[in-house]
Amino acid sequence: MTNFSNDDFWKPVVTTRQIIQGEDIIVCVSLDMEGDWEALGNEDFSDDDLDVLSVEEMLQLDPSLASLPEMECGQVAVRDGKDAPWQVEDADE
Repeated sequence: MTNFSNDDFWKPVVTTRQIIQGEDIIVCVSLDMEGDWEALGNEDFSDDDLDVLSVEEMLQLDPSLASLPEMECGQVAVRDGKDAPWQVEDADE
């Protein structure tokens, strides 16, 4: 099991330009089967909108990511809004 805030601070996290620019909030964080992080929001995006930040940069951008529960590879954490609690589920649900 891995905790986002205790992972390697230099580890890359795929996210979107909208989140980086504050136009969207993170409502979905996934840990894929290879142990890579992805943090996405509600807004539609294209491949051109994708960008990569480090775990440390993501925590600075959204400190609430520190409250993510421990996750296993293949799981996703979702929430209804910025102040809502995270719910972890298997990615195929």
